Amino acid sequence: MVENVAQRRETPRELVSPRPLSDDGSIRWYAAHTSEGRENALARKLRSVLPVEVLEDAFCPRWEIVFKRRGEWFKAVRTMFPGYVLLASADGAALSRALSRLSFPVSMAGRRGCALSPVEAEVQEWLQNALDESGVLRASEGFIRAGELTVERGPLRGSETRVRKIDRRKSMAWVGLGDDSRLLLRAALSIPRKE
Repeated sequence: MVENVAQRRETPRELVSPRPLSDDGSIRWYAAHTSEGRENALARKLRSVLPVEVLEDAFCPRWEIVFKRRGEWFKAVRTMFPGYVLLASADGAALSRALSRLSFPVSMAGRRGCALSPVEAEVQEWLQNALDESGVLRASEGFIRAGELTVERGPLRGSETRVRKIDRRKSMAWVGLGDDSRLLLRAALSIPRKE
C-alpha cells in the first residue's frame, strides 16, 4: 500500500485530526508509528505493559483482498495502515504520559505543533462500523446499474457515496473518509455484473 518511508510517514496526515480534541471521556483512537511488519508485535506489547485504565486496546486494522491466480479466486488479509498501530484510549493525555515512561520508544503520529492528535472522528466511526469483530474490513459485492454503484453485501453497503474509484479487474475500491474525503482506504469490492 505504501511505496517508501517518506510516504509512510505522511500516511496519517489524513488519518489524524488537525487539532487535539477536548477530553470528553469517550474512547478515541490514536496512531503510533512502528516498523512495517511489526505492527502486531507492538500492539501485543503495549496491551501487556500499559494498564487498562490508560489503554483500552491496541490493534492493527486489516482489510481483505480478493485476487485471481491461475484462474482461481483467493482471499487474503493485509494490514490496512502498514507501519502503524491504533491505540484506543479514553484519556489521550494519560496515554501520552504512560507511553513516555516506557523503556522502549513509541512515536505517536500527529500534527506538528499540536498535542497528541486522535484519529479523525469520522474515520474512527466508519471503521468501527465497517470492521468485523477481528478487526478486518471484509470484501463487499455489488453491481453497477446506469453508472450508479449498488453494494448488495459487505461492509461497503450503505457507503456507496464514499467510493471514489473502482477497479473491477482487481476487485478493489477506494473509499474516501475524513475531512474532505482526503483519506482513501482500499477495500475489496467485487462487481460481477454491470447493467
